[in-house]
Amino acid sequence: MARNESEEKKKVKPGKEHLILCEGKDEWSFLVTYLNSPALSDIPKLSTVIQVEDFGGNSNLKKQLELWTKAPGFDGLKSLIVVRDAETNAEGAQQSIIHAFGAANLPQPSSPCQLMQSDSLTTGFILFPACNNTLTNGTLEDLCLSILEDTDNQALQEINSFLAGIKEKGLRTFPREFKTKVHTYLSITDKYVSLKIGEAAKAGAFDWTSNKLQSLRDFFINMVKQSD
Repeated sequence: MARNESEEKKKVKPGKEHLILCEGKDEWSFLVTYLNSPALSDIPKLSTVIQVEDFGGNSNLKKQLELWTKAPGFDGLKSLIVVRDAETNAEGAQQSIIHAFGAANLPQPSSPCQLMQSDSLTTGFILFPACNNTLTNGTLEDLCLSILEDTDNQALQEINSFLAGIKEKGLRTFPREFKTKVHTYLSITDKYVSLKIGEAAKAGAFDWTSNKLQSLRDFFINMVKQSD
């Protein structure tokens, strides 16, 4: 067996009743920090029964789901949720996840935030940045930017003006402007300078009580409640 395949299988081990597979280390850090945040302190059960694992890039999801279904202890899972970015094609992201569930012979939810229940397992998926049942292009960075806009809008207005001036003078272009805005904000805040999104989440950069996270909170609560 190839070394990388062996290492992958070592990571595939259900340890709790509910499993979230997410896209990348930043999403992993963001979700773990959120589940353990004071905003969810009134529901301490979430952080103790939900396991969060990074499935890597989106092209890895199908293979990862198949590996998890064959892992010892998988039969004990009550729910399995996929979380990834919608990126530039939310419809395509949705179809990719549905296809991956089907390829692994798992129940196929038809839209974001829908919980599909079978006799033994509940499945579902969330797309950043919307975190609800709408199909909205974007990423975790878009969600983080919308949270920051509520908590420090004046600083972000100044950042917007600065970036607009840079573009008008032809000094730079910003193909992923939302990412540029978020990382510029982090760079001008001493506590968060040089941090990646996941690291900034751990350091307290985002307001976990933001109403932009309400649908995510509700989904996690329903996920645990419906599959109990």
